[in-house]
Amino acid sequence: MTVADSPETVLLERSVKGLSAKGKPQDGVRVYGGTVTSMLPRERTKSISVALYVLSSLAMTSLTKYAASAWQFPGSSLLLLIECWATVAALYAYQGGYQPWSWRVLQHLPLATVAKALNMYLSFIAMRRTSLPVYNILKRLQPVYAMVQDWYIRGTCPDAWECLGVALISAGTIVTGIGDLDFDLAGYMLALLAAGCQSLYLVLARNAQDRAELSSMDLVFYTSFYNSILFVPLTAVELPGVASFLQGPGEVSNLLLFMLPYVFLGAVLNFSTFWCTAENSPLATAVAGTSKGILSTVVGMLLFGAHLTALGWIGLAGSTAGGFVYSWAHARSSRSKSSKRTS
Repeated sequence: MTVADSPETVLLERSVKGLSAKGKPQDGVRVYGGTVTSMLPRERTKSISVALYVLSSLAMTSLTKYAASAWQFPGSSLLLLIECWATVAALYAYQGGYQPWSWRVLQHLPLATVAKALNMYLSFIAMRRTSLPVYNILKRLQPVYAMVQDWYIRGTCPDAWECLGVALISAGTIVTGIGDLDFDLAGYMLALLAAGCQSLYLVLARNAQDRAELSSMDLVFYTSFYNSILFVPLTAVELPGVASFLQGPGEVSNLLLFMLPYVFLGAVLNFSTFWCTAENSPLATAVAGTSKGILSTVVGMLLFGAHLTALGWIGLAGSTAGGFVYSWAHARSSRSKSSKRTS
């Protein structure tokens, strides 16, 4: 079943509140009468969701890299906990009516929540040990995980051209690693684990939309709510180190100034990730990071530095080419399926 004719299309439109708040919660799911996305053509909505995901992901990655490497803030769990709390508070104040202990919700989201929490936590640690361009190249292997997971969980199969695109991405990533002068095995392993966790929660989130009829906004609220529970004990462990760090001159002010854009971008990224997945597919969302990879390379070189040999740059170019091959194949496949439905 494609997005165009699936139930989550309607559910997504209910999720982006902007015109009406007359809906009532139904076993943990919010329903709305008006939408913003329903005013837009389907293809334009898909493009906007991808663009928002790429831009918010790039901005969030750069901020996290700054906190982990340049600023060297020791409280990664604290930052993630505050981000989750802010997202939960904003959504509940905005529309309310959520039921996080509903069996319909609990039946599908715990594993997705754990996968997302692991992705967030491992990504923060991995950024301390890898350059920003290399980090994004490693996370670009996410489509490999997504392809297998989406097939196993949802029974979807990409076509041959899509497989070719993913193969180029994978080969380019490996070549980039060989040409990385700052190669760090632990950093690479952490980034690869984070990529696997990210693709898993994207697939599980889409599966929850299929089975539990949860909207994108529902997923943002519930995963943030459950993640906040997971990050509380991790934050408690970090508090002594954070307290010592904040005794430095100006560090309290730096933390307050950092948290404003960090929390906002975190909330936007949470929503855009699920929105892009609902509008397209988990694999398409994963490969949307290809565009971000080009931008992150420039940002990483200018702000944080990166040391790649000529072979490393060839690998980066190959990975980028694979992303474009997949994008073309995915659009081709979508048009073909759309023509079959209308014929």
